Amino acid sequence: MQIQQLQVAYDARADRLLLRIATAQREEISVLLTRRLIKALWPGLQRMLNSHLANPAPGMPAAESRNTADAGTFQAPFDDSNLSHPLGTEPLLAAESRLEPIEGPLCRIMLGETRARQVSFDCDQNLMQALCAMIRGTVVKAEWDLPLDDLPLPDTATPTPSNLPPTVH
Repeated sequence: MQIQQLQVAYDARADRLLLRIATAQREEISVLLTRRLIKALWPGLQRMLNSHLANPAPGMPAAESRNTADAGTFQAPFDDSNLSHPLGTEPLLAAESRLEPIEGPLCRIMLGETRARQVSFDCDQNLMQALCAMIRGTVVKAEWDLPLDDLPLPDTATPTPSNLPPTVH
């Protein structure tokens, strides 16, 4: 899936973050993220950003290894006109997550319901930075008292794809 736009907003009624993904194929996928999931997922996102995604493939700058949207598009308002909803109009409630390093350097993020709908997408360093910034800012607005900068990072001694465990939550 090629990401065109991302949005992370706080849904006060449900007390959850709403991640909206718009693809270049004009599809929208919505995912509800709980405080518990963010707390479990955050160290893995940071580990991936600071290790695997920080190391571009030999001979290839990180900006040229991307297959995701241009970082500039994340400044525009979320355009939800004429989007189809391949997983339905109701957001999926993420109960499981998985992070995997892949070549490029890219990482794959999978978010899904238990034994039900799921979405996976690939991130490069720029897209991961944008996603993390959106999550951090929205968690502050939600007043979850979740100090994301203070959560301990897992041991990242000599980070390589082989010692980055894929399962986060």
